[in-house]
Amino acid sequence: MSPEASQPPAGSRAAGAVAAVAVLQVVATVVLALTWFFEVVFGSAACGPGCDPAAVDRAGMVFLLAIAASYAISAVAFVVAWRTSRDLAWVPLLATGVLLGGFFLARSFAG
Repeated sequence: MSPEASQPPAGSRAAGAVAAVAVLQVVATVVLALTWFFEVVFGSAACGPGCDPAAVDRAGMVFLLAIAASYAISAVAFVVAWRTSRDLAWVPLLATGVLLGGFFLARSFAG
């Protein structure tokens, strides 16, 4: 068997690199979701005196949209890396930044 035959295609290696870095995004999502849950849902930060439950609901939607956008960015990078064999392993890091930004934005809306 030739050495080239035992190597995976370049597209799958590039997409695998994106998937490997996306594990950080998954970990960040779990940590931020648990933080959101315990601070906003159980914590006193969500509804203190003068609480606006609608604002807390809007903040939750902003956070969910940030999660969806970050995963969509990583999914597109995975597909592009697979098809073009380009190294796009940096894109899930950018998507994690979108996730963090959305969390802090939503947290500021929640009070």
